[in-house]
Amino acid sequence: MNPIDIIKSLPALNIKSIDAALRPIPAECAYGEREALRKLTFDNMHNFRELGGYTTTDGMQIKWGMVYRADKLAGLSEQDQYFLERLKLRKIIDFRSDEERFEAPHTLLANSAIEIAPHPVTVEAAQIEKVTARLVEENVNAEDMALFLIEANREMIERFTPVYKKWLHSLLEDGSFPQVFHCTAGKDRTGLAAALLMRILGVPNELIMQDYLATNHYTAKRVERIVHHVIETTLHQINQDVVRTLFKVQTRFLNEAFLTIDEEYGDFATYLETGLGFGEAQCARLRELLLEPQQAI
Repeated sequence: MNPIDIIKSLPALNIKSIDAALRPIPAECAYGEREALRKLTFDNMHNFRELGGYTTTDGMQIKWGMVYRADKLAGLSEQDQYFLERLKLRKIIDFRSDEERFEAPHTLLANSAIEIAPHPVTVEAAQIEKVTARLVEENVNAEDMALFLIEANREMIERFTPVYKKWLHSLLEDGSFPQVFHCTAGKDRTGLAAALLMRILGVPNELIMQDYLATNHYTAKRVERIVHHVIETTLHQINQDVVRTLFKVQTRFLNEAFLTIDEEYGDFATYLETGLGFGEAQCARLRELLLEPQQAI
């Protein structure tokens, strides 16, 4: 059996879905409660997170309830779909390839007015279905997988800066918020998007990396379920550390993207202006839209 088919055959957890009306929305909760609720409750999404509350170097913070990052919005339960509507989303930005979107289309309510905007970033190493099938069959080890994902982050800057540029400029348009941007696992293409956005807004590097690495915390139980299922199904013929590496992130993955920026453009300020087309006016407008004074808890 193809490794990705094995992962797709992962048995569903026998859990009782929480009514959409009872699920907390961080932006609607007291400030002291919001950080603990950063990962939102979904039955069939595992990495849907709020970007609000991250502070900047000049004493501001990202507004809550404006921007979310996520894994694929496919196969959602009915209550998941109702919960998406409760978030008052106006846009879904999809970084997946055409093939990925065809294989796993969005699951929204029939009358949903949320706009879906494809922004395909077709880096092979970021498309989990492809890389799982190919690399596991080639019997690579965990470090081979890590190096492949490092190269993917380099490629996202070298080849797909125009896609990220298009997305970032769309944030300046009316009706862009609230929005969620996502890929398949919500960690590589989405992780870079979140990092670029937060850096433009003035979030310090340590908080950017904290958000990036949070994928490992929020998806830990699911990753171990996948690993156990793959090993059990293949009678231990697949290296479990390779599977873990594929579904997790490492500091060096994102660092490679920023290293590539420095190599290609000299520094982030130059990349911002020449690569992403963000001058002072665009930066100021984005900060006006997404930042507010830091709130005391």
